[in-house]
Amino acid sequence: MKSFKLLAGSVILLGSVALAIPGFAGERGAKGEWRHHGGFEGHGGRHIEKLLDLTDAQKATLKTQREAQESTREAQQAKIVAARDALATAVEAGANDAELGALADTLGKLHAEQVLAGAKARTAFIAVLTDEQKQKLAELKAKREERRNAREDRQGRSSSPNDV
Repeated sequence: MKSFKLLAGSVILLGSVALAIPGFAGERGAKGEWRHHGGFEGHGGRHIEKLLDLTDAQKATLKTQREAQESTREAQQAKIVAARDALATAVEAGANDAELGALADTLGKLHAEQVLAGAKARTAFIAVLTDEQKQKLAELKAKREERRNAREDRQGRSSSPNDV
């Protein structure tokens, strides 16, 4: 009788955990990887529209820019994933240093291209803003940096790379 109660309790507990886990899980992409909610809508995108009080024309322009950059960004990300996979495969296969260096250089160049594309996108975003909106954006950035530094100070971290 005691083992039956233990078994029944275990089944109920495992069943409830199995039902609860999908609720805690985040969204997954097509290949099962975690999806990043980046872009203008994620990470405060809609929020920044309100904070900067963007006009409908500005919103439309920014949407057009995002859509134009989307395919390029996705292609760039696919190249980076392929380069990472090639490097990992080469490491597992025991490739020599020259091969690993060439693969790492390729990956580094792809990352540099990605950073440059992001800088161009930010420049295009700022070009759409009025002088007042640019000032407001600078103020928001300064406040965010101040909060980040205060948080790092509370956690005992250095906020400057030169402090190391």
